Amino acid sequence: MCNIDELIYRNIEKNALIPTSCTGVVLAVSGGSDSMTLLDFFIRAKFSVPFTVAHINHGLRSESVDEERFLREYCEKNGVSIDVLSADIPNKKPSGISVEEYARQIRYRFFDEIREKYGFSHIATAHNKNDATESFFMNIIRGSGINGVAGLPVSRQDNVIRPLLLCEKEDIVLHCEKNGIPYVTDMTNFESICTRNVLRNEILPALRKINPRLDDAVFRLSSLANDDEEYFEKKVKDAILAFGENRQKNELPLNFLKISEKSVVSRLLRYVFDGLSSSSGLTFAQTNDIIHLIKNGHTSDRILLSDGWYAILGYETLRFSKESESVIRIDEPLPIGEGINDCGPFTVTVKKTVAEKKNVRLCFKADLPLFVRSRKASDRIRLYGRHEKSVRELFIDEKIPSEKRGSMLIVLDSSDNLVWLRNFGANDGFYPELGSPAWEIIITDKDNQ
Repeated sequence: MCNIDELIYRNIEKNALIPTSCTGVVLAVSGGSDSMTLLDFFIRAKFSVPFTVAHINHGLRSESVDEERFLREYCEKNGVSIDVLSADIPNKKPSGISVEEYARQIRYRFFDEIREKYGFSHIATAHNKNDATESFFMNIIRGSGINGVAGLPVSRQDNVIRPLLLCEKEDIVLHCEKNGIPYVTDMTNFESICTRNVLRNEILPALRKINPRLDDAVFRLSSLANDDEEYFEKKVKDAILAFGENRQKNELPLNFLKISEKSVVSRLLRYVFDGLSSSSGLTFAQTNDIIHLIKNGHTSDRILLSDGWYAILGYETLRFSKESESVIRIDEPLPIGEGINDCGPFTVTVKKTVAEKKNVRLCFKADLPLFVRSRKASDRIRLYGRHEKSVRELFIDEKIPSEKRGSMLIVLDSSDNLVWLRNFGANDGFYPELGSPAWEIIITDKDNQ
């Protein structure tokens, strides 16, 4: 039998699970042998860090009420604070999601609430080495990528820690019996009523007969995969930072996507899409389809993903866009005057200024009243130092994506003369001389305010 306390201390110290910056730990305690070992360890721990217990009554079994009572009495006896959530999973679970996944979401949401309540920095779960093996194979069965093979890390970036991850279930049970640590047993764990239980009770015991050190082998592989995932995660986040603050959250620069390794591009695509969509994310096939689009597609080519989302190839970017999203534009001229003007999806600010090199693109000379609208097919413009051409040709030359052309507003005078074009400047005849009075116009998309 292994020394459980020694393994927990070794894990905490080696992986800095409880750093000096730790303000406290929320212990996720179900009442089983694993979580009661975790609670007992913190009660006796050599280090001094505040902690509290968070317990969830899932309402899935008739024994849940007795287990909650047992844990409340144990905590009261040992002077430990406890918060309990009655979740009623069966009646509140949305359709289209498994009981296991919904319960997991409820658990971590509750743990975060308790962490915030006490001002604590960490959450500790009682996952052991056998749990890590189960998660490894469950992820493989579901068709996961390397991130699934990485399994359960000893700590996550959101300060969820797993102090018992070096301990095996059999040793934990013996530890409880030897040290008189009470615990409850969920008998449904021994019934092959779900995929995880079939894996736990039938498949893994057979594999352990083939390799008695199966859990150690899986743990080593998961640790290596987790190291790789941390590396690629840093590469993705560094890339996002390099793109700059002005990057639209649904866009990625094509030049980077075309020259970068597939392993980075695929993770970058999934990272950005996960931040936009509430769906389950990009599948392996969808990710490969997007990469093929990047390498072989033409401007405006698109592929359908899921939930109405498209990946669309632009001149310089790859863009994720909802099918229901319409192009933002103003078809009928709207009047604008000095000050702030509410123009549908835009805010247009007009003020008096003096034309200078730093603001000349925002300036023009014209008499009020003025009007704004989006481009029409007949619009033509002659920018400073250039030949006259249609606005459409200008957009094509400057590679303005088709979905953004409606927001390139045009300013007109009362005679319907084109005065100024957003992002380009004044038309011939309306240029302000440097140092002379002029109107300055600033247009803001309300969605970006």
